[in-house]
Amino acid sequence: MRQLYPYHGWYAQDDWRLTKKLTLNFGLRYEFTQPPRNVRDEYSDFTPDRPNPAVNNYPGAIRFAGFGPGRENTRSLVPSWYGGLGPRLGIAYSADSKTTLRTAFGRSFSKVTVVSGSGHDMGFVGKYSFSSPNQGITPAFNWDVGLPPYKRPPLIDPAFSNNQNVDYWQPSDASRAPENLYWTFSIQRQVTTNTVLEVAYNGNSGSRLQTGMVNIDQVPTRYLDQFIQQFGATQANNLLRAGITSAQARAANIPIPYPNFTDPAVQQSFMSVAQALRPFPQYQSITTGGQGGDKSGHSTYHSLVIKAERRFSGGLTFQWNYVFSKILTDSDSYDAGGASQDQYNRRLEKSIGQFDQTHALKLNTIYELPFGRGKKWLNGSRLADAFIGGWRLGAIQTYLSGFQIALGRNNPFQIFNGVTRPVITSYDNWRAPLKGDRFDPAVDRFLNFAAFPVQPIDRLGNVTRYNPKARTLPELNENISLAKSFHFTESKRLDFRWEAFNLFNRVRFGTGSTNLNSSSFGLVTDQANDQRRMQVALKLYW
Repeated sequence: MRQLYPYHGWYAQDDWRLTKKLTLNFGLRYEFTQPPRNVRDEYSDFTPDRPNPAVNNYPGAIRFAGFGPGRENTRSLVPSWYGGLGPRLGIAYSADSKTTLRTAFGRSFSKVTVVSGSGHDMGFVGKYSFSSPNQGITPAFNWDVGLPPYKRPPLIDPAFSNNQNVDYWQPSDASRAPENLYWTFSIQRQVTTNTVLEVAYNGNSGSRLQTGMVNIDQVPTRYLDQFIQQFGATQANNLLRAGITSAQARAANIPIPYPNFTDPAVQQSFMSVAQALRPFPQYQSITTGGQGGDKSGHSTYHSLVIKAERRFSGGLTFQWNYVFSKILTDSDSYDAGGASQDQYNRRLEKSIGQFDQTHALKLNTIYELPFGRGKKWLNGSRLADAFIGGWRLGAIQTYLSGFQIALGRNNPFQIFNGVTRPVITSYDNWRAPLKGDRFDPAVDRFLNFAAFPVQPIDRLGNVTRYNPKARTLPELNENISLAKSFHFTESKRLDFRWEAFNLFNRVRFGTGSTNLNSSSFGLVTDQANDQRRMQVALKLYW
């Protein structure tokens, strides 16, 4: 299904040189993306307050874009958002001929789009399932007779997706552009003729970020708390998994949401107590994230950046930088992640970011060896220049903090929530003690099982998604290259290049299983980086 997101944007900027030392830059951008539509108006959307005719008008049904009977007489099903006003202000001040101060502030927006293919095609794409009514005793159909009767799309039926998954654009999110506020301040100083040093602070705050936390069809946790208080944890979980017509459910007076919820034609697994207690029991799941209908994400980022850059001089050029940073977020990527642990308490989703690295040092260096024509040594020898001159040595070195660790456990609850995290008493001592002076996976475990209490089955976890105090091993890596061009004539030459990756063959182990219910919890059996690799290349130009 072809999806259209009509986009419009305007931008203007200007520079004012207020004094010889002070320059002001101002820009203003206005943009908006119109609600998604389809060239043939084949779009549909879940609507929480629309009565569903197939389940006794229980709220929650599909509505359809387009014109005609049963449709909304509009090409789009969600409102537009016209608030994409993005100003930018930049100031540069030259303190002297070698020192410049810069600061800037701005508001910007990301694009409005989907992240997992087409959706919202309910009623316009045929989805058929034929099964035996008695588990194979009677066939679903016979080849010589053909398939049972079925209707071909389009099916403008508000109940089309009953007992299936359904897509939902939350009206306030579907056309809303993800927003970023950014600010920066830097001091740049020329320390030698060819070398510049810069120190900067960068900050960023993201809001209305596209994510996948919202899970509006999760069983409200108040039912879980109520059942645990009444029956105890084990019986409460058994009750949630029981059929709605079971003696256990009837004794507990679990309400049947609508009379035909117990229709024998519906698969038995769909008629559980947990399913009956969902806000919209006529659906398996209501997906918001994959189609851009969940913009509930937020992030904050702060960093200190130190950069040193040398232009090519004396055979040497380099770009070196160090970053000290921290990111807090509940939305680690633009893609729709897993649903929150508890839709009704999403505060624990905010944590140190998945990709946070406190320290990051990166060194990129190129050096031409001082031999041969135009160099310090062996300058006058053609033979020496042919074989020794013109060699270039390059190195890329990265030294990074490890990533933080997320723990999980088996989900004891049938409430259709996201990943269930553990219950903890402290964020300290997650790393297991070492038996030697450094980590050895043959005798050490990466994570300390004794640091965690026995996991209860009567509550959700109290730990945030990631722990900033427990991280994977740091990444230390050196890549080098040695290259030279051999010139035969003015137009013909041979380029030689030798490269080595992970030069010192450093080993960075993984963490092992991070599931507290796993017998291999913290037992490392994997290597998180590649072993040393080398390659040689020849390239002929003529």
